[in-house]
Amino acid sequence: MLKKTLRHEIVDSMREIVFGLEDSLVSTLGAITGIAVGTKSQYIVILSGIVILAAEAMSMAAGSYLSSKRAFEAEATYHHSDSADPIVEQPRPLRAGLVMGACYVVGGLVPLAFYFFLPVATAILPAIILSAAALFLVGYWAAGFTKTSKWKSGIEMTAISLAAALLGYLVGFGVSAFFGVDVVL
Repeated sequence: MLKKTLRHEIVDSMREIVFGLEDSLVSTLGAITGIAVGTKSQYIVILSGIVILAAEAMSMAAGSYLSSKRAFEAEATYHHSDSADPIVEQPRPLRAGLVMGACYVVGGLVPLAFYFFLPVATAILPAIILSAAALFLVGYWAAGFTKTSKWKSGIEMTAISLAAALLGYLVGFGVSAFFGVDVVL
């Protein structure tokens, strides 16, 4: 068996890396921006962000582990019963779960970080800008492993992801306006 290069190892985990970072950036940004707009409370935003990161990172890691394991088992069963070509390489479900969980935490810390150091009203815009930049960089970086345009990939990742994150903002704003809630820091 050939020794894998770092590039090969990254390609083997590309799904978990991109999915973990993108989903966490979008989910965390959308949720905490909506919570920030709806409550204006630094404590609630930070508490919610930490809870979201912990629960979602564990959920995503477990999902990645289990889906990777079950997909391999199904493929092995299919190949065995069909007498087709043998499976060349076994997946590493534990690695898939760990990579997904770690990338989820790293991605989620990007939008959350500003709320630790700035008042809520001041933290919202930098959190959105840094998250957008991080999304662009993830798309740009991932395209370096394919034959697609890095700029197009970065812009696509940013546009699609921020459209999803916008929903969190709109829900927080709408619920706050509907209930007339104006929590003061």
